[in-house]
Amino acid sequence: MRHLQATSAVLLSVPLIGSAANHAFGWFSPPLSDGSRGAQMWELIRDGGLMHWLAAGHLLLGVLLLVPRTRFAAGVMQLPITAGIVAFNVTMFPRGIPLAVGMLVVNLGVVVVPRDLRRLLAPNAG
Repeated sequence: MRHLQATSAVLLSVPLIGSAANHAFGWFSPPLSDGSRGAQMWELIRDGGLMHWLAAGHLLLGVLLLVPRTRFAAGVMQLPITAGIVAFNVTMFPRGIPLAVGMLVVNLGVVVVPRDLRRLLAPNAG
């Protein structure tokens, strides 16, 4: 189970860290607008400055996913964000659905570890 979690964490961290690095260094140009609401939203995010904050969050969670001690917590923190990415793509940017669903699958691979889930959900013994 730990091997699945570690592999999933690496696979999830790649687009997060890659997105942050691309934002900082501009290796790849953002996709051109196709006129969809999703593309328009991405333009607003980039042009309005929100992408700076998103890139910082991506970098932080991407690094935390790579550290065994923080891996599960980072996966739990990333899960609602990944669910939002799926919802965004399903409703506004359909061509991104395959990548979003892939991110959700590997995110679940990070958090569906029975021992960690039991510790998270167990009543406090204090």
